[in-house]
Amino acid sequence: MKYRIIGIETHQIVLEFRKNNKEITFDTYEEAEKYLNKIIQEAIIPSKYTLKITEVNKESASQDSPDLEQMSHS
Repeated sequence: MKYRIIGIETHQIVLEFRKNNKEITFDTYEEAEKYLNKIIQEAIIPSKYTLKITEVNKESASQDSPDLEQMSHS
């Protein structure tokens, strides 16, 4: 089972964490939790987002979306 971290904003905007246009996933829940704690401590994401760990399903793991990466830099 793989895990990922997402951020959800009040208007149902969902953030995904990506590197080199690939979603960042973790082999264990504990690894994801450690990364999540780092994100929270370093205040990387604005507080209006609720961050949570979810299981990766096969559909989301296989999708590549270059538009997401481009939008995050605007």
